[in-house]
Amino acid sequence: MPDPAHASDPTHLILQTVVAAIFIGILAQVLASRYKLPAILPLLLLGMAAGPFGLSLLNPGDLGDGLVVIIHLGVAVILFEGGLSLDPRQLRKVGVSLRNLLTIGALVTGTGAACLAHWLTGVSWPTAALFGAIVTVTGPTVIAPLLRHMVAPRQARTILITEGLMIDAIGAVLAYLVLLWIQRADREFEPLVLELLELGATGAILGFAAGSIAVMVIRYRHMSDELGNLVILALLMGCFLLAESQAPQSGILASVVMGLTVSSANIPDLNPLKVFKGQLTMLIISVLFILLSGQLDLGAVRRLGWEGILVVAGLILVVRPLAVFASIPRRRLDVKQKLLLAFTAPRGIVAAAVASLSAIQLRAIKMDEEATILEGLVYLVIVVTCAWATVMAKMLPRWLGYVDDPSRRRVVLVGASPLTAALARMFARESWTPVVIDSVPSKLESYREAQVAAISGDARDAATYERAAVERDSYVLAVTPNDELNLLVAELVREEFGVEHPVVALARPSGEFGHLRRAWVDLLSHRQLDVRGWNRRFEDGEAGIETFDLEVGEGGNEAFRSVLDEHPDEVIWLCSWSEGKPSFHWSEEGLDDLGRVTLLVRAGARPKLDALRRPAEDPPVDPPKQEPPGDPEIPPAQ
Repeated sequence: MPDPAHASDPTHLILQTVVAAIFIGILAQVLASRYKLPAILPLLLLGMAAGPFGLSLLNPGDLGDGLVVIIHLGVAVILFEGGLSLDPRQLRKVGVSLRNLLTIGALVTGTGAACLAHWLTGVSWPTAALFGAIVTVTGPTVIAPLLRHMVAPRQARTILITEGLMIDAIGAVLAYLVLLWIQRADREFEPLVLELLELGATGAILGFAAGSIAVMVIRYRHMSDELGNLVILALLMGCFLLAESQAPQSGILASVVMGLTVSSANIPDLNPLKVFKGQLTMLIISVLFILLSGQLDLGAVRRLGWEGILVVAGLILVVRPLAVFASIPRRRLDVKQKLLLAFTAPRGIVAAAVASLSAIQLRAIKMDEEATILEGLVYLVIVVTCAWATVMAKMLPRWLGYVDDPSRRRVVLVGASPLTAALARMFARESWTPVVIDSVPSKLESYREAQVAAISGDARDAATYERAAVERDSYVLAVTPNDELNLLVAELVREEFGVEHPVVALARPSGEFGHLRRAWVDLLSHRQLDVRGWNRRFEDGEAGIETFDLEVGEGGNEAFRSVLDEHPDEVIWLCSWSEGKPSFHWSEEGLDDLGRVTLLVRAGARPKLDALRRPAEDPPVDPPKQEPPGDPEIPPAQ
């Protein structure tokens, strides 16, 4: 039997709350990953169910002032990771639209939300203004997972994720200013302006200084990646503390600026740091959401009734679309892209954290009822906007026609080589757009001369694939001679961009491909492929890639089966085609249904493929040996 005295010990209660928050938070992340949902939905639901107003599995109140400390430090790490994820090159492309969304859009959102809250729920104008400031934020931690499974134009995606990252700091500062106004109603305007300027200058200067030091740490090669990551984490914590001690609430801005400073530096490989910060952010978000939603009074949310629902509906259907259309000039984005932005604005962890901190401050000045309404309304906004955005991520691209957009027929080939050049020619013939990635610029000259997109960059860096405009529905083929690098590319594009079935060439594939953990990876040629050997054959003119139309039906592909079985090292299946789309998934049972296939062929085996060729109606006497019209002349990459 547990000792009652021990169970009521403050240390035990704190331990129980923290461990329960970690366990339930990770469980929520697992459920979100399994069912492809934004993690915030299971986090909120499980947190509310486990809290003192539910099953009482944890009580965030047991942490006392420690909860406020956890919120502050957690938000600092989240915003630093967000700033680290920003690509300055993409920021320049959407500069005007982004600037307007962060100014005009924030003003429209804050004003509209405040009016809705005051008119429909009856809260005072100061509290309504505080609500408006809080919901100006969106949710990058919610938007990023949604975009992994959402088909959307690159420019719209960049605006969504960048707006979320930048508006978080703006919304948090605005909320702090409104709190100052509420707490110091008799204070003059000029001191408030001076305090704002001090806050901005402190956050910008200290964030830039800490970011510059972090860049030097990353470039210091005599330190392991693991230790370097921890040093940068310590720098972030120190920067946040110093900023807060100089100007309260400037730590949030300093965290974003520090991340932006690191991201803007010309550092060849930030992937280890991004992976570490991504894992740390996931843990912090999980724990924070469980703790914050666990202390939410569900009765207060229910008491909002239809008035609360109408506030959220007005925010989604009226205020956000108005903010987007008022912010973005007509020539920048078309109506479809604006609609995509207008209906994708979920709120996330920053809104929840700021709402909880604000409610604590309001209760400290005896505004308990207003604090309860504010907190309940913000959490209602979070739940409904996340659910709405999840549904829209599936439906909206279909309604807007992005799923079947011909301009999205993109194949990204990693590793410039003679084999890659042949693949690029083949995809171009099939009306797909090839993009070649390699870390050696000189290898890409022949592609650029042939007007084929070529990206020079590190295949281990997500920014390289951003520049290649990789989307969820892009095809990514890793065909370097390095098996480990090919697998790393597959995992990176799946994790960062939601590519469901990246394709890899492996000289020594393990037996787990097609089963369990590796079921999401397609193996080029469905078996081992000696990339170095085939590159030599292409250089010597002893290999090629050919596409054939086969007879469909039972037994109709016997000739095709025979060629593959009798010449396994000379004729290799690469992919099949259906409705103009390639499939790299091999199925022995489905061979009879193949109508169009692409093969990798050694020169000596070409006569053996005559049985697969369909005779033309009027075959020329001496067919010219030339590429079809429009096929780029890509010399074999050396």
